[in-house]
Amino acid sequence: MDTPQYLQARMALCQPEHTVLDLFMQSLLESIEKLTGRPLEGAAPRQGPAPRNAPAFRPAREYLQALHQGASALEATGLTYAEAVEKLSVHAANLIFAAPMGEMVLSVAGRDPNEGLSLTQGMAGATATFGEREYERVSDRSARLIFRDEYFGPSWARGMSLAGLLKANPGLSFQVERESGEPPYASFTLLVKW
Repeated sequence: MDTPQYLQARMALCQPEHTVLDLFMQSLLESIEKLTGRPLEGAAPRQGPAPRNAPAFRPAREYLQALHQGASALEATGLTYAEAVEKLSVHAANLIFAAPMGEMVLSVAGRDPNEGLSLTQGMAGATATFGEREYERVSDRSARLIFRDEYFGPSWARGMSLAGLLKANPGLSFQVERESGEPPYASFTLLVKW
């Protein structure tokens, strides 16, 4: 689903105003260190609180560069690049869902996967200043997630979705597959079944 070239192409689409919540960056950096056994070289230090205690944001390009470096390091363990991106996404998502903000999102989402997906897609706008994310109910046991101008890409979105679904619904089994999209996959759809 993803390659270094596709991620680099999406990174080139990032503008200075495209940012991501610092919590995402910190969870990614922690995941890279945990999964590769060493910290990411040249990673920017954690940012202090934003004015009036608003959440801090980091440039999306910086996040994507760290994701690329981490995935490239994980390729050495025998994973494909797409598998490495997804593995980092799942690990980072689990750290996010263990944080107070993540726990709140999961509690609001509830146990019904359709309800949870419908709510969390809307909440995603609070974590990044780019992209459009939509939820479409397909059936009682399936849903479609639609992403436009989503620079993280389908492997990352698949990992993040799987981690959240499994955390909220540990007794269910999920399939999340890319249903449509064209390279470099800045816009794509994922079909979720359970």
